[in-house]
Amino acid sequence: MVQSGLDRAVGIVLALLFAAVMGLCLIAVLVADYMEPGRIVNEQARVTLRICGIAGAIAGLLTWWLQGFAAHRAFIIRFIYAMVIFLLVFCALGGLLEVISNFMLNTGPHDYSPSGLYWASLGGFYTFALFLIGSSNIGLITVLLAPGIILALVGPRETP
Repeated sequence: MVQSGLDRAVGIVLALLFAAVMGLCLIAVLVADYMEPGRIVNEQARVTLRICGIAGAIAGLLTWWLQGFAAHRAFIIRFIYAMVIFLLVFCALGGLLEVISNFMLNTGPHDYSPSGLYWASLGGFYTFALFLIGSSNIGLITVLLAPGIILALVGPRETP
């Protein structure tokens, strides 16, 4: 199916809005969870909260773009595909951004050998994943499932 210029422009605007909403929702849910009265949030948690927002926005953009592969499928397939792709990209980007932030913010010596980078990336991924699992509130689970529903309903579609 050939798209006109207006269709592409609307698609780009919708993709950017979707990415902004996903990033802001992830930050809002996690900030609400971590900013309880009397609770002191350390700098590492603040950095990880920002990383969640950035990873959510980039994952939203990539998921919207990759949704074109499932655009001609049924609703349930589009939902599952979008949800799985969003979660994979979100966790992978979050772990990568966590590693980059650790290398940039920590002034100590770093191991740049392949095994050192492997263990640093694995540690960054686990830090990011445990940060998300540690909050374990229903709002976060809902926000992580929402991209599947949103993209299945209003994401890229083609008639079979």
